[in-house]
Amino acid sequence: MATLNFYKDLSLDFTPHPVSGDVRPILDDLAIKRSIINLITTPRGRKPFYPEYGCTISNFLFSNPDVFTKSSMKDSVYEALTSYESRIDVIEVEPTFTDDGVSLQIKYRIKNTNIISSITTTVKRTA
Repeated sequence: MATLNFYKDLSLDFTPHPVSGDVRPILDDLAIKRSIINLITTPRGRKPFYPEYGCTISNFLFSNPDVFTKSSMKDSVYEALTSYESRIDVIEVEPTFTDDGVSLQIKYRIKNTNIISSITTTVKRTA
Protein backbone atom coordinates (compact mmCIF):
# COMPACT_ATOMS: atom_id res chain seq x y z
CA MET A 1 0.00 0.00 0.00
CA ALA A 2 1.47 3.34 -1.03
CA THR A 3 1.69 6.17 1.48
CA LEU A 4 -0.26 9.29 0.72
CA ASN A 5 1.71 12.50 1.17
CA PHE A 6 -0.56 15.34 2.19
CA TYR A 7 2.00 18.10 2.55
CA LYS A 8 5.19 18.84 0.65
CA ASP A 9 7.71 21.69 0.95
CA LEU A 10 11.12 22.42 -0.51
CA SER A 11 14.13 21.81 1.69
CA LEU A 12 15.77 25.09 2.65
CA ASP A 13 19.25 23.62 2.33
CA PHE A 14 18.48 22.85 -1.36
CA THR A 15 20.07 19.40 -1.22
CA PRO A 16 19.96 17.91 -4.73
CA HIS A 17 18.67 14.41 -5.39
CA PRO A 18 21.69 12.19 -6.24
CA VAL A 19 20.11 10.82 -9.44
CA SER A 20 17.81 13.52 -10.83
CA GLY A 21 19.64 16.58 -9.51
CA ASP A 22 16.32 18.16 -8.48
CA VAL A 23 15.89 19.75 -5.07
CA ARG A 24 14.61 17.14 -2.64
CA PRO A 25 11.18 17.84 -1.15
CA ILE A 26 10.42 17.32 2.51
CA LEU A 27 7.13 15.64 3.25
CA ASP A 28 4.27 15.64 5.74
CA ASP A 29 5.25 15.99 9.41
CA LEU A 30 8.84 17.01 8.69
CA ALA A 31 7.61 19.76 6.34
CA ILE A 32 5.25 21.03 9.01
CA LYS A 33 7.90 20.92 11.74
CA ARG A 34 10.35 22.96 9.66
CA SER A 35 7.62 25.44 8.82
CA ILE A 36 6.76 25.85 12.51
CA ILE A 37 10.40 26.47 13.43
CA ASN A 38 10.77 29.02 10.61
CA LEU A 39 7.60 30.81 11.71
CA ILE A 40 8.53 30.91 15.40
CA THR A 41 12.11 32.09 14.80
CA THR A 42 11.15 34.80 12.30
CA PRO A 43 10.56 38.09 14.11
CA ARG A 44 7.39 39.87 13.03
CA GLY A 45 8.14 42.43 10.33
CA ARG A 46 11.21 40.68 8.90
CA LYS A 47 9.55 39.08 5.86
CA PRO A 48 9.33 41.51 2.92
CA PHE A 49 5.77 42.36 1.83
CA TYR A 50 4.32 40.40 4.80
CA PRO A 51 4.80 42.69 7.82
CA GLU A 52 2.50 40.63 10.07
CA TYR A 53 4.25 37.30 9.33
CA GLY A 54 6.33 35.91 12.16
CA CYS A 55 6.20 35.62 15.91
CA THR A 56 6.79 38.18 18.65
CA ILE A 57 8.29 35.69 21.12
CA SER A 58 11.71 37.35 20.85
CA ASN A 59 10.17 40.42 22.52
CA PHE A 60 9.85 38.41 25.74
CA LEU A 61 13.35 36.93 25.93
CA PHE A 62 14.69 39.66 28.23
CA SER A 63 11.53 39.91 30.34
CA ASN A 64 11.12 38.63 33.86
CA PRO A 65 10.33 34.91 33.83
CA ASP A 66 6.93 35.05 35.51
CA VAL A 67 3.44 33.67 34.81
CA PHE A 68 2.40 36.81 32.91
CA THR A 69 5.36 36.58 30.53
CA LYS A 70 4.73 32.86 30.07
CA SER A 71 1.08 33.54 29.23
CA SER A 72 2.04 36.27 26.75
CA MET A 73 4.53 33.90 25.10
CA LYS A 74 1.87 31.22 24.73
CA ASP A 75 -0.50 33.75 23.17
CA SER A 76 2.18 35.01 20.77
CA VAL A 77 3.08 31.51 19.53
CA TYR A 78 -0.55 30.42 19.33
CA GLU A 79 -1.49 33.52 17.32
CA ALA A 80 1.40 33.05 14.87
CA LEU A 81 0.63 29.35 14.34
CA THR A 82 -3.12 29.78 13.89
CA SER A 83 -2.61 32.71 11.52
CA TYR A 84 0.15 31.32 9.29
CA GLU A 85 0.26 27.54 9.61
CA SER A 86 -3.06 26.38 8.23
CA ARG A 87 -2.02 22.71 8.09
CA ILE A 88 -2.32 22.20 11.86
CA ASP A 89 -4.63 22.64 14.83
CA VAL A 90 -2.65 23.78 17.86
CA ILE A 91 -3.35 21.68 20.95
CA GLU A 92 -0.86 23.07 23.45
CA VAL A 93 2.03 25.52 23.67
CA GLU A 94 4.29 25.22 26.72
CA PRO A 95 7.21 27.65 27.13
CA THR A 96 9.96 26.83 29.63
CA PHE A 97 12.55 29.41 30.61
CA THR A 98 16.19 28.38 30.23
CA ASP A 99 19.45 30.16 31.06
CA ASP A 100 19.86 31.54 27.55
CA GLY A 101 16.31 31.77 26.20
CA VAL A 102 13.06 29.84 26.04
CA SER A 103 12.37 26.23 25.18
CA LEU A 104 9.01 25.73 23.45
CA GLN A 105 7.06 22.47 23.47
CA ILE A 106 4.32 22.66 20.82
CA LYS A 107 1.73 19.91 20.47
CA TYR A 108 -0.50 19.92 17.40
CA ARG A 109 -2.81 17.82 15.24
CA ILE A 110 -2.20 17.65 11.51
CA LYS A 111 -5.36 18.57 9.60
CA ASN A 112 -6.87 15.97 7.24
CA THR A 113 -5.34 13.27 9.44
CA ASN A 114 -5.71 12.24 13.04
CA ILE A 115 -1.97 12.41 13.62
CA ILE A 116 -0.95 14.23 16.78
CA SER A 117 2.64 15.36 16.85
CA SER A 118 4.87 17.63 18.87
CA ILE A 119 8.01 19.63 18.43
CA THR A 120 10.47 21.14 20.86
CA THR A 121 12.56 24.11 19.82
CA THR A 122 14.62 26.72 21.62
CA VAL A 123 14.58 30.45 20.99
CA LYS A 124 17.80 31.94 22.32
CA ARG A 125 18.91 35.42 23.28
CA THR A 126 21.55 36.86 20.99
CA ALA A 127 22.87 39.63 23.21
